[in-house]
Amino acid sequence: MREKAKVWLNWLQGYTQADMRYLARGGFWSSVNFFTGSLLSVFLVLAFANFLDKETYGIYKYILSLTGSLSFLTLTGMNTAVIQAVAGGDENAFLRSIRIQKKWNMLYVLGAVFLSTYYFINDNHLFAYGILIVGLTFPLTVTFNTYGAYLAGKKDFKRSSIYATISNTIYIVVMVITLFLTQNILILITVYALANFLPNIYLHYKIVRDFKPARSDSGDQGLFKYSAQLSFVNIFGTLSQYVDKIVVFHYLGAVQLAVYNFALLIPERVRGYSKNVGSILLPKLAAKTVAEIAPVFYKRFWQGAFIGAVISSAYILTAPYLYKLFLPQYLESVIYSQVMSLTLIFTVPATYVGSIFYAQKMIKTIYLSSAVGHLSKIGLFIVLGALWGIWGVIFSFVLTYSLGTLYNFYLWHLEVKKFKSLKV
Repeated sequence: MREKAKVWLNWLQGYTQADMRYLARGGFWSSVNFFTGSLLSVFLVLAFANFLDKETYGIYKYILSLTGSLSFLTLTGMNTAVIQAVAGGDENAFLRSIRIQKKWNMLYVLGAVFLSTYYFINDNHLFAYGILIVGLTFPLTVTFNTYGAYLAGKKDFKRSSIYATISNTIYIVVMVITLFLTQNILILITVYALANFLPNIYLHYKIVRDFKPARSDSGDQGLFKYSAQLSFVNIFGTLSQYVDKIVVFHYLGAVQLAVYNFALLIPERVRGYSKNVGSILLPKLAAKTVAEIAPVFYKRFWQGAFIGAVISSAYILTAPYLYKLFLPQYLESVIYSQVMSLTLIFTVPATYVGSIFYAQKMIKTIYLSSAVGHLSKIGLFIVLGALWGIWGVIFSFVLTYSLGTLYNFYLWHLEVKKFKSLKV
């Protein structure tokens, strides 16, 4: 079977002009993690849908959205910087990144304390305590999950997938058990925070023990500079990731936020898988030049759009049956989810183009792409969300994903043009 697979991959490689063995190896383990996580997530989704009423679930998601919106205060670009550095042979970057993040991610704690104090002053103790709980654990959680970036940079996709699956399984099992025992929002948030934090701590030290990466102070400045540049870019993306939920809660309340969140479940899950594919592409693209990428760029772009269109079409046809079977309480989410799935057409090509920008350290282009794309998304969320509620937010997603992908297409064209002029 292995030999037949190699023959098939070699044939496919000749057709696609891509390193299919590399993609199959990385994509296989990424797929194992994705499908295992998706299967386990079904139990978590069912637990939330059956054990929490819509208003309680909406409040729970709103508190997590508030704390998530503060994550721009951490070095969100560090994982990408570590992948790039390790792929280039600098394995010392792993432990250097931990030291840097321990210091700088404390800004998040200050932001969470400030926001928590605001809610205490306004006598909303539920929000205040919930934000404080996440605020004290989240900075260390994102610091110690850098082991995944280290493994991606080493192209050890098997180990990365297994560890991610273990971490995800622990989180889901613990959350399902907790939901079965209690519907107290503060207990749920505490368990959520610890179930994400503790596995990352353990797996970090396991990687350190198994690989024994060197501890070195040299290169701190370069690593911090690149991660800080990426983190600055990510500010817009981080805010746009949570503003939609805050807008829905603000204008429509907790119940409609619950409906909206269940509409996002599967499209968001597929986009999450696309990000994993981006981690696979990044080391490979970092080893290439613009001249090597350019001849196959347009083919890869449209191949990605075709894959996204197939996935979107399949989901639109099956979504009503999936919701009737698993989530009959949230049938009103179906139509929102179907329209939202149109964004998947642009997800794969956008991931490919973004991976090129990051792998080639095109900082100016990354700034332009992020600023225009995410600021326009935030603006549309606020304006269209106020006018048309959930539909306004959904239309904002579709509009910004489609136009943003074309804009990235244009930015790549400018980079190639600049590269050719420099060669001349």
